[in-house]
Amino acid sequence: MSLRVSTPVPRAVADACVTLASGERVRLGSFWEDGTPAVILWLRHFGCVGCSQEVTELTPRLGELERAGARVVLVGNGNRDQLGGFILRHGLAGAHAVTATDPSLETYRAAGLTRSAWATFGPRAIVDLARAMTAGHAHRSVEGDSTQQGGALVVDAHGIVRLFHDNRSIGDYVPASDVVDAVLRLEIETYAGAVHV
Repeated sequence: MSLRVSTPVPRAVADACVTLASGERVRLGSFWEDGTPAVILWLRHFGCVGCSQEVTELTPRLGELERAGARVVLVGNGNRDQLGGFILRHGLAGAHAVTATDPSLETYRAAGLTRSAWATFGPRAIVDLARAMTAGHAHRSVEGDSTQQGGALVVDAHGIVRLFHDNRSIGDYVPASDVVDAVLRLEIETYAGAVHV
């Protein structure tokens, strides 16, 4: 299974489910199949220092992404209590994002995301860990699968992949500015298409 830019999201990815904080299980595809562009950010476990860094960078841009018409979904892989703690720590209650968990790793596998002890404990991961901690991000206990890496997916209103990244270590993630740029390009294309109609 492979997510590739400019191709439709594979059915296996769209049909894979995540669990919301309420306990409701929802298909990943439900976040874009209503014609709304979506940003799916798979995190590592909820205590991950690299994920803390990524979410801290993204949070100030959530309103901008919403105004550009995108739905943002943050997916971790801890249990529901750990999801609740993550939401509180990062001030995501009422934020312009959906937070969910996938302890079964169903969506991670469907997307073909890296799962590797080397990516978690190898030399690059150690450098990533030190860099994030130096920037003030806390290293917390493991709250999910420590070897599962994250990733990023931007899907347009037609279910076409516009950006995909498979994270290769703790600190490897798509910068928030790149996510925002991908969504703004969609908004510009939509506006340009409407003007030419």
